[in-house]
Amino acid sequence: MISFLQVLSWIALLGELLVGVFSLAAGLYYLAELIEEYSVIAKKAISGLTIFVLLCHVGLLLFDGFPWLLISAGVLCHLCYASLLSTFPNISLMSLGFIGGTIFLVASHVLAFRYFSEEWYTFQEVVAFFFVCEWVVPFSLFISLSANDLVLPTLQTSSGAGGGDGMERRQRRSGFLALVDILSQKISNITPSRTSKRY
Repeated sequence: MISFLQVLSWIALLGELLVGVFSLAAGLYYLAELIEEYSVIAKKAISGLTIFVLLCHVGLLLFDGFPWLLISAGVLCHLCYASLLSTFPNISLMSLGFIGGTIFLVASHVLAFRYFSEEWYTFQEVVAFFFVCEWVVPFSLFISLSANDLVLPTLQTSSGAGGGDGMERRQRRSGFLALVDILSQKISNITPSRTSKRY
């Protein structure tokens, strides 16, 4: 028989998951805003992350004996990501670097899943491999897609010409921040809004 405390623990777990999801969303939104404002620093950070991940692949090959095919797919994937940084923050989704990076990302995931199903590693080691060697650079590039429109010299307006009210900035958003804006508008349309009563 299920006790009241067990039911309460499941409700608490659901609440914790919701808080975690909302915290993650807020953190991602903040990171996207930072990348928008400081795209040069973001490019240097992503470049440094790419070099670090490439060194991690070499270390896994030399010290832990990971298979050549898995390491080769990961290295080729991150070399494709590095080629995207030459035009950062303008990342073309039809460029050879993006398409190659996507293909090698899928191949690297398939090879990694196959390897970790045959070899025993702790859960923490598997998560560390996927987080560092597979996800951190493409995730950073995905978040930085929103910085694309705001750094183009043709889109910068003088403060006197456009009024400077900030509305143009919201209309030009793309990538991750545009997705967040669309979702927040949909949620605000679904949920009832509170209006202040004036007497």
